[in-house]
Amino acid sequence: MVKNSTGGNKSKGFARKNMTKKDNGMRLASEDGEIYAQAVKVMGGKIVSAIDIDGQPLRAHIRGKFRRGKRDNFIVPNTWLLVGLHEWQASSSNTNARDCDILEVYNDADKHKLKNSVTNVNWKLFQTNDNKTFATTTATVEAEADGGIKFNEDDCVLEDLISATAQMNIVSTSENEEVQVNVDDI
Repeated sequence: MVKNSTGGNKSKGFARKNMTKKDNGMRLASEDGEIYAQAVKVMGGKIVSAIDIDGQPLRAHIRGKFRRGKRDNFIVPNTWLLVGLHEWQASSSNTNARDCDILEVYNDADKHKLKNSVTNVNWKLFQTNDNKTFATTTATVEAEADGGIKFNEDDCVLEDLISATAQMNIVSTSENEEVQVNVDDI
């Protein structure tokens, strides 16, 4: 029996051919129909909404080889992709998104290699989208850390709240009635 050196639940059950990552090199755009894209939203099934390097919308289809072993090619929003456009298919009339197939999924390490190796492409759109997502996720984490409670340190708001509460507790009495105050209620 094989020794469980990686740990975790059911890790011995994985096929040994998938345990090591083969470094076949990073695939770059080499033909006319191949362009770089960034995933915007995973629509469900095998469709991903994406944008190309110019900001044009794409409708990317996840091919079968990317649907099986999801460890190295998990597609989430802001994942960089290499897609091949469907030249044989006209764009649908109801949307202006072009159809394409996903050819390569780039991880974070591949992003740096890609920026350094491909210099004729302007990567600013993809980088700003990555930074926007990072900013929103850090703001969400900070809001969840507070439990959704926002503290206001303005003293006048606190005094107004106290006076409004006191006004609600005052019982209108006539001049003839005596007011009994229970000290425990205060």
